Amino acid sequence: MKKGTIENPYKLYVAILNHGWIRREMVDTVLPTIGKTKGVVTTLEKLNKTWHHPISSNRNRVVKRFLATDNDYLMMIDDDVVPLCNPAYFAFADKDVIGFPAKVRQVDRQLNWVAYVKNPDRRDYAPVDFTKVDQSVELLSVDAVGTGCILIHRRVLENMKAPFHIHFDEDGILTTGTDFAFCERAKEAGFEIFTTPRRVCEHFKELGMLDMQSYSDSDDVDTAAQKYGIPWGGFAITPIDWEFIKRIILDNKPLKILEFGSGLSSLLMSEYAEVESWEKNFDWADMVQDKHLNFNLPPLSVKKWNDDSEIDPKGFDLAFIDGPTGKINSGPGREESFKIASKCDAIIVHDAGRDEEQQLQEKYLMPDFKLIKKNGWHQSRCAYWEKGE
Repeated sequence: MKKGTIENPYKLYVAILNHGWIRREMVDTVLPTIGKTKGVVTTLEKLNKTWHHPISSNRNRVVKRFLATDNDYLMMIDDDVVPLCNPAYFAFADKDVIGFPAKVRQVDRQLNWVAYVKNPDRRDYAPVDFTKVDQSVELLSVDAVGTGCILIHRRVLENMKAPFHIHFDEDGILTTGTDFAFCERAKEAGFEIFTTPRRVCEHFKELGMLDMQSYSDSDDVDTAAQKYGIPWGGFAITPIDWEFIKRIILDNKPLKILEFGSGLSSLLMSEYAEVESWEKNFDWADMVQDKHLNFNLPPLSVKKWNDDSEIDPKGFDLAFIDGPTGKINSGPGREESFKIASKCDAIIVHDAGRDEEQQLQEKYLMPDFKLIKKNGWHQSRCAYWEKGE
């Protein structure tokens, strides 16, 4: 019987390694999402069993308890690492080891992703530069990953005794930490290690490291909000999003833009091109349209979107998806936006890192489009797609 079905699901053992607390995001979002994965049955280790020191001992304790069960995979997540995707989906990939990368500060305070390749002429490792990785790559083969969020197949741990430990030299000085020591031993045993360039984690310290560059300190950061009377953020775009969108508009010079979800973005884009924006909240649509009338700008048409609306994407050079809200509310949802926008040649997706948008991009864009670039890995960042030849 095929594995990963309702009748024969993958069995996933999840351990949250903690110091007596875990992130609210983990409790509110990640764990419920993992637990609802179709074709996967989850066992969550009791939190009071995953609080031990040193970390290598804690991980080996978890492994020992895992191997006493019949689960197929062990997933370990540190209390300060929050996946921005559903890592349980990767049970279907049937890989030995998958590390979901987060950013950490390393030598000279450099921020790096915890995914590494070995330098061929030396024993040291170099962090993977995700900006140089094809944006469509789902799984990337590497030599080492961090264990802040890691998925390990049972076959790996059954063939490794005490898989997590630290290496010291003859003087008792640390040479290899837990993460690298595990990966080296796994590779020596013939197992493969992968990372996920598009499915990353937020690393919470004093400040989430993914979001450190989400805010601009330029002089004009509040100009647009003051001009149009609509604040940045919330359900709207942020300054860093607008810098990304504006650059695409300046580089490609679209004459007509089709937008889903009206707001500050509608007004900003109308400074450069004709915009047709569809909005499900009729009061909000009227407000945005009224604000536009006060300025001498290219045409902006804010249309009210309901179940009977017919949207024709022909003639538009660029589509921007930032609405409407999902299926919980009445009327058309976000999936309808993707269906229509997929008939355009170029698309910007806002909130591109959220789980729903990830699934819709895979369904409607990946078959015919190429992911050109994005302005960050945080859930609320943007992704720019162009239709392939």
